[in-house]
Amino acid sequence: LTAMEDGADYATVLQEAQDLGFAEADPTADVEGHDVRAKIAILAKLAFGQTVSVDDIPTAGISNIQAVDFEYAALLHSTIKLVGTARRLTGVDGDDANSSPLSVYVSPVMVSTKDMLASTRGSGNAIVVTSENMNACSYTGPGAGRFPTANSVVA
Repeated sequence: LTAMEDGADYATVLQEAQDLGFAEADPTADVEGHDVRAKIAILAKLAFGQTVSVDDIPTAGISNIQAVDFEYAALLHSTIKLVGTARRLTGVDGDDANSSPLSVYVSPVMVSTKDMLASTRGSGNAIVVTSENMNACSYTGPGAGRFPTANSVVA
């Protein structure tokens, strides 16, 4: 997405990512959000103690994103990022905060350029944890490859 934000087209960006080893030869897991889906399932378990099957996580990837989408986002002082989200739904059927259901999904979203997520570029990963006690706390790190991804997600 970073190169597309700079005006490159999807096919060129995908080929370059594959050549650099950031995307697999079969890029489906990368571009359709399956990698992000696996990561958010792990993070949901760590954050909320609740197992969420990857098959139950609605997922939309980036294969339909075009350069014009970035132009539109820029007009709104935003960019586009593929984001995995896990949050507890509060106030559902009188449930207390710790037993309320989770909402977990993956989708491209517009992110304000002032947001920390907007500064994550290339193959980097970012996690923003929001809680009543800390407000928002951010973690960033490399995200391409087995070991960098594991360290970034679990740290």
